[in-house]
Order: sequence, then structure tokens, then C-alpha cells
Amino acid sequence: MDWDERAEIDNTIDAYIWLDKFRRCRTEQLTSWVSTFHKDTLPCRLAHDRYTDDQRGSFNWSCQVIFVNGEKWMVRFPRGGKVKHPDEKVEIEVATMNLLREHTDIPIPEVKAWGVSSSNTLSIGPFIITSFVEGVNLGDVLQDHDDPDSRRMRPDISDASLETIYRQIVRFNLQISKLGFSHIGSLSATSQMGDDGCTATIHARPVSWKMHETLNVGGVDVFGSPATTFSSVTDYFTQVADNDWRHLREQLNSVDDEDDARQKFLCWSVFKALIPRFVTARYDKGPFKLICDDFGPANMIVNNAQELQIVSVIDWEWSYAGPLQLFWSPPRWLLMQTPNTWSVSDERLQQYNRYLDIYLRILEEEEAVGCEEAFTDDRPSALMRQCRANGSMWFHHIIWEGFNGPTQVPFEQLRAAMPDFNDLMAAVPKQEVDAFVATKMRDLEKYRLSLNKKKAWYQRLKEG
Repeated sequence: MDWDERAEIDNTIDAYIWLDKFRRCRTEQLTSWVSTFHKDTLPCRLAHDRYTDDQRGSFNWSCQVIFVNGEKWMVRFPRGGKVKHPDEKVEIEVATMNLLREHTDIPIPEVKAWGVSSSNTLSIGPFIITSFVEGVNLGDVLQDHDDPDSRRMRPDISDASLETIYRQIVRFNLQISKLGFSHIGSLSATSQMGDDGCTATIHARPVSWKMHETLNVGGVDVFGSPATTFSSVTDYFTQVADNDWRHLREQLNSVDDEDDARQKFLCWSVFKALIPRFVTARYDKGPFKLICDDFGPANMIVNNAQELQIVSVIDWEWSYAGPLQLFWSPPRWLLMQTPNTWSVSDERLQQYNRYLDIYLRILEEEEAVGCEEAFTDDRPSALMRQCRANGSMWFHHIIWEGFNGPTQVPFEQLRAAMPDFNDLMAAVPKQEVDAFVATKMRDLEKYRLSLNKKKAWYQRLKEG
């Protein structure tokens, strides 16, 4: 499914406006403001003279400051035009980082200060200020430098290097898995740990990367009420599927043509019908586990490209308490690129399976070391192998990631794993399919007219 180009134009304008504000205050005004958060109010300076040397991620803009005593901090702002509901995003991330720093030994930067938009006197939105960690980005180390735009993993990475990386990540996940939650939702500033030291309270909706992108580049708001939480996996999966339906119906250009509209209607009808099959009954009511949709090598810092020791895990945005079966589903990031960007005939699926074999072996080794009391029922490796064997990993991929389509790898693999998938498609009433197709063809025409007007307006705006 394509993005809505009209939303992209709006985002581009918002991004330009925000960047202009940021550049204007990226002076002594910014460093003086940062100094107010230091316990000794020490002066600081920007580590880089040019704003183009700052770190720019998909959602955040970060600049490093250095205090007169040599102390280094990272100042991070959600980027205008890239983030919706930035105050909520920042609050969730800070609560998640603080929880993990307190109850695990995962290397996470210390939060020095944070605030929502109304508390930022620079008037450029909410912020997080953390300690700065020296090192290199693991994603940059692993990326194929012959094809930098693809974010594809380089082909010459050795199994020994993968094992070094995977073992550390597995240990992180085993620690995170010890934290439990009674509901599906996001942490907030009011979340508290229980007397058992393992269970945290949840009062806010689960803000996932998928629902954010559905709004940000699809133009369809599926966030729901801020106080919405879920007490069962069934309810949560049903809500995600309903959101996908809303996305398909409300984004005017969610289909390419009549055949695409027909296939998407059929596939999403079957997908929702499959929910009862893919809910692991014994974990339907919990316990729920902390999931971070942005967790992976791109948000990890290593000491150097040779030793590959992870010294910091950053960017805990899109974190929420979610289904245990999602937590122990095969990782999406093993090849850097997520599966819905692969070609069905591509060798990447074969490569992914080989890397997954390595990951599973390490998970089995690590879960057996000092973790006997942590897994009273299924071991994580058994859950992950089950996900792989019964096709639920592909169902989970569709739950996780938006803008899916019937010709992309997750749906193709889910279809292959379900012998009756075609029968379920055939059972969808034809009149419902035809009505949907007719509606979407009208939507496409509306979209083309609206987009042409938007482009013309944007061109006039650029020309002044």
C-alpha cells in the first residue's frame, strides 16, 4: 500500500517550519537552556558548529553538547513533520527508559531531563536530554555500504560477528521478559512497579509504530482514546485488525486498481477471521511483556566495529506492554530490512531463515543459563520455534507493521501456512467485495483530483 502523498506534502511543510525554528535557536540560546538542567548550572557548547552534523533519525533530531568540565549530553527533539502526538511519545519513552534502567542492566543512557512542549522555553516541542555514549552505530556497521539507501545488511558479515551481536541482544530480551504487566498499553509518568518488583501499572493506550505511521503517512487517525488499554490479546488483535480495516477504507489511495482492491478486501477479511487461531490461549489474558517496535541494531551503539560490544541501547519510542507471543516471535530486524520490503522471489527469505537458526540456537543456550525460575511454562525458544512452524510469525508481522498488501512477503507466507486460506477468501460474500471495489474506485478518482490540487498549491507555495 502506498503512502498518501497529500499527507507527505503536509509533513514536508511541517518539517521545514520546525527545522527553521530549530536552526534559529541552535545558538547560545539552546546551550544556555541546556545548562539550566545541569546540577551545577555549568556552561556548555555545541559539539558541532553546523546543524547538518547533528544526528538525524527517522523521528528525532539530536545534538550533542559538551560542558566545561568535559561532561557530554545528548539533546533530542521529536522532529516536526515526522512525529504525531510528540508529547505522548516522549513521556512513554522516558518512562520506559527509567523502568529498564532500574530493573535491568541493559546499557541505556541516563535521562538527565525531559519535558513536554509546554515546558520547553525554546518553543520547538518536547525533549529528552540524556548522557552521551561514545561509540559507533551498530546499524551503520552492519549496513551494506554498496547499497546504502536500502538499509540492507551487508553480505560479508561473519557468523561469528552475528553470534556476538545476537548473544548480547538475547540477554537483553531475557531480562526484559522478566517484567510483567497486567494490561496491554504504554507506560506513562504515573506508572509504578508492584511489590513484586516485576509488574508495572499501565494507564495509557499502546502507541505502536504501526498506528503512528497509519496517521503520519496514511492520514488515518487510529489512535483512539488516550486511556484505552486491553486486558486480552484477543481484544488487542481485534482492535489492530479493525484499525487496518479503517486504514484500508479511509485512505483514499489505499488500493491501486480494481484487482488490488478486491484482493485486499479478501485478504483483510480472512486476516480478521484468523485471529482466534493465532491467539495463544494460555497467554490471552497475560502476562504481557514490554515490546519496543524500534528495537534492533539501528538503535544500538557498539564500542567499535571489531569487538561489537553493545554499550548503549537508544530510542525506546513505540514501546508498550503487549502480547507475550509477539515478544517471543522471531525478530523482524535480523536482516535490518523488515519482511514487507522483501521480494517474494528474493534470496532474503532464505538468508533470514539461516540467521534465525543462529538466533534460536543462542536463545536456547542463554535461556538455560541461570534462568530456570524465569520460565515456568514454555521456554522462549520453544515459543519462537512454534511461531516459525505454524506460520504465526507472519501473522505477527502483519500485526506489527502497516501498509501491507496481499503480494508482500508476510501475506504470501501466511497464505502458504494456511491450507484453507483460499477457501476462506472464497467464502467472503461477493456483493460485499463488489461494493468495496466500487467505493474504492470512486475514492481513487477523488484522490487524484485532490492530489493534483494539493501539488499545484504546494508548487505555488514554493515559488513564493
